[in-house]
Amino acid sequence: MKNLKIYFTSDMHGYLYPTNYIDKEPKNIGLINMINDFKKDGNTLIMDAGDTIQGSPLTYYLSGQKFNIHPIADIMNSAGYDFITLGNHDFNYGLLYLRKYLRTLNAKCLCANVVDKTGELPILPYSIKTLENGLKVGIIGITTDFINHWERTENIANISITDTFEAVKYYFDEVKAASDIVIGLYHGGFEYDLNSHKQLMFTSENIAYKLCLEFDFDILLTGHQHMPLADTIINGTHVVQTPQRASSYVKVELNLNDDGSKTITSSLEKVKLNCENEIYNKYLPLENDVQQWLDTPIGFLDENLYPSSHLDMALNGSALANFINAVQLDESGADISCTCFSNEIKGFDKNVTVRDVVSTYMFPNTLVIVEINKDQLKIVLERCASYFSNDHGNLSISDAFLKPKIQHYNYDYFANIDYTFDLNRPIGDRVVSIKFKGKELDDTSKLSLVMNNYRSTGVGGYDVYKECPRLKEILVEMPEVIIDYFIKHKNVKVDKTKYINIIY
Repeated sequence: MKNLKIYFTSDMHGYLYPTNYIDKEPKNIGLINMINDFKKDGNTLIMDAGDTIQGSPLTYYLSGQKFNIHPIADIMNSAGYDFITLGNHDFNYGLLYLRKYLRTLNAKCLCANVVDKTGELPILPYSIKTLENGLKVGIIGITTDFINHWERTENIANISITDTFEAVKYYFDEVKAASDIVIGLYHGGFEYDLNSHKQLMFTSENIAYKLCLEFDFDILLTGHQHMPLADTIINGTHVVQTPQRASSYVKVELNLNDDGSKTITSSLEKVKLNCENEIYNKYLPLENDVQQWLDTPIGFLDENLYPSSHLDMALNGSALANFINAVQLDESGADISCTCFSNEIKGFDKNVTVRDVVSTYMFPNTLVIVEINKDQLKIVLERCASYFSNDHGNLSISDAFLKPKIQHYNYDYFANIDYTFDLNRPIGDRVVSIKFKGKELDDTSKLSLVMNNYRSTGVGGYDVYKECPRLKEILVEMPEVIIDYFIKHKNVKVDKTKYINIIY
């Protein structure tokens, strides 16, 4: 009998220390905590499925610093990572930043559908690893091809991201023939509900279910959706996934018996608060610099801007969303604005610090202004109205925004228009009023609309934006735009307008 043990992480988003950066209380999270649990020998592999170097205040701070040795890669080296693949957010800070990460990293980067035309990124499509016990393990790395839709052009200008499924198809038989065990390392999730087996998504963003149906992987290590998943079988393939921010990892154990049969088990392991080690102390000065920077005061609001539940904010409007929209309108000069919230948000204290900004707006989005007409705007608002489920007056969030992953960030909040949803009407026919400057829009109306560059690509069910002429792009990241807004307006009076009206 031959055995294989895997420690698997994904979607760590730069959370290294035991903090969520919202406050300073230690939390049971962080890569440095996590790696203390890894017990490695010659029959153990440690792998990561991407979204590793972007997504925390630390990574935002780090992206503006000069360095050669990438701290996250250095920490992963201390843990003995063997293989990684790339996530969509790993491209967010550009090629130079990504190159420093990969060149520092001892682990092999496997990504069969990412081709670097410059030759500067050390990326391979797959690897065959022979363990100490002689077991040959083939690993194919792949990422979501929706990076082409999301990422800023300049960040992937010399990189070709090809169809995920076709990349697997091209290499699978070759890897299978040379391996005892075949593993997929995929930055992508499931397009089907894993309980009902009903298809929920119809794009190529997440195709893990299809991969299980079409290829006989022994193990498929997945990411992107932040969905806790272990000990699950789909069409004979053992599948797992981790939640985000280094709060849990997956341990997989495989036995290849002498008769050729295999047994595979896996478990989600929560991270313990246990990080006092050499690597913890090595980067503690960096962490302290980040914490000090986060506490830098930048301005004042006339009230605290804290989030309520996502359902409450969607129903009743949000002063926090109004503030973000006000910043976007000030920066862009557009007629109207829309914004969205991450699944988890901090909000702003009255005495605003950098911590408030980067813990509330955590992604390096830029701004895009498009021209939109009444019919197009109605389509957009109908998508927002579909966020609500109405069961005889009992309102809840539609499963379409909760499964197979939670997607509160696909509900948008608008400012400078007054709009009404009648939730008694069927989905697709709920928008009954759209007013600009107090007047209903007519069929000839055209407005300039500012939004983040992610939404402008049409993702999240907003395909109509692809039809809208682009008027302008503002290539400054939103956290910086918000900080600059406070430099111009030290004392901010928050817009309390309720732009949305709900009938049910």
